[in-house]
Amino acid sequence: MIVSRLTLTYPGKPPTLKNISWRIKPGTWLGITGSNGSGKTSLLYCLAGLIPQHIPAKITGETLINQSTGIVFQNPDFSLFNLTVAEEVAFGATADVNRAIKAIGLWRFRNRDPQTLSYGEKQKVCLAGVLARDPEVILLDEPTAMLDYQSSLELYSLLLKLNRQGKTIITVEHDTSLLYQFTQKTLVLDKGRLAAFGPSAKVLKNKALIKRLGLRPI
Repeated sequence: MIVSRLTLTYPGKPPTLKNISWRIKPGTWLGITGSNGSGKTSLLYCLAGLIPQHIPAKITGETLINQSTGIVFQNPDFSLFNLTVAEEVAFGATADVNRAIKAIGLWRFRNRDPQTLSYGEKQKVCLAGVLARDPEVILLDEPTAMLDYQSSLELYSLLLKLNRQGKTIITVEHDTSLLYQFTQKTLVLDKGRLAAFGPSAKVLKNKALIKRLGLRPI
């Protein structure tokens, strides 16, 4: 996956992303973090192809992704609309639905209405739906934003298992401790520019950068 000199501009606004370049190998777990409004979600939407295909914006530079992608949005309530977990996961599926449900640990909930589940369980339903399409790259937009710490660890442990099976994982995340524990690479954005990129253990120990951007120190 290669991003080369990517600049993104929404209609009538100044650039949201400015000359961003980076690359990762398949099977890498990359974390994306930065202060509010730094362009994290916009970058993820570019990787997913939502920008500019579905969200109007001007892009210069390029994103080269020679793999299939699936995205889990921040709020699962915007994604769930079927009557049971099994139906939700099966919607648009191209792979084994039962295997996807079991992989996420939701088999006992397969006949439940997704709207009766906890927030963390809803996130897992969305992740199972992505797995049922068998993408090589899984993108997640702040998946722990409304989870408690234990639920966050459970979700990240599932992602770790998938990463070890060869999936490329890219997570936009505000919790730098989770990125430090689980990801191999971290990319930091600051006002639309690339502030840091490299091994998570090195990037997230840059105390001056973390303090300047108001991020949570390790």
